Amino acid sequence: MNRTCFVIMPIGDQRLGDSIVTAADLRQRYADLIKEALLKADPSLEVVRADDVPMPGSISSDILARLMRSDLVVADVTYPNPNVFYELGLRHACRAGTIILRDKAAPTVPFDIAHLRHIEYENTTSGLRELAADLRQAIQAIDSNPGRPDNQFLELAKITDYRFPDFGSQERAVESAQEEMLDAVFHTPQLMEVLLRQTATGEKADQAEVVRAMASNPDAMSSVFRAMMRSGQISFNTTPTTAPAEPPANAEPAPTKSPAKNRAARRHPPK
Repeated sequence: MNRTCFVIMPIGDQRLGDSIVTAADLRQRYADLIKEALLKADPSLEVVRADDVPMPGSISSDILARLMRSDLVVADVTYPNPNVFYELGLRHACRAGTIILRDKAAPTVPFDIAHLRHIEYENTTSGLRELAADLRQAIQAIDSNPGRPDNQFLELAKITDYRFPDFGSQERAVESAQEEMLDAVFHTPQLMEVLLRQTATGEKADQAEVVRAMASNPDAMSSVFRAMMRSGQISFNTTPTTAPAEPPANAEPAPTKSPAKNRAARRHPPK
């Protein structure tokens, strides 16, 4: 299976000083230089730019998905385009495997990414050969250090042991719990009989009968309880006890008896 490589670069017309670089010029730079150099560096790559894939739906969603999923991302920061810098930042926050390019004749890159390693190129025939060689070396470095942070954000996340949100963990836990409970049912004939009878008659199963059936197979019962705890169906967390209610602010204090009166009451009980 080919590895995916997503190229980040401006698509529309760009103004650079007093000159304008047209969308057609940028398309030619991508097709004849950047994509060509990438394929020379690694022929197995599936190289895509945002406007390469005619498909329904939002182009923004497609860009975000490719930033998250692509094995490699190549960002050309030659032109100070805010979309390019935004997409580069998103990629840096998602995963490693990013290569930054820049035309040698371009203005200085912004301060925030000036410290990042990047490849400079020339849009010439000899520049194509040099760019392909540099990209081959960069790709080999990424392959030899898979997952190694390639930007300051990921380096800090690694140092501080930052935990990224795992949006699929709860769904996976529920699916795993359901599979484990189903497996436990299949391995407990008594429980299977109770559930089948409930399905056939439409009556609600006797909870005590279900528990007795589960108890006939302790291993299955243990599996069911673990699965239910993982899926959040049951919890053994204790709820905090509520503090006793305080009397209203205007309530009169309860009358108290002095020790002397208490002793007198015990010596002379009421008749």
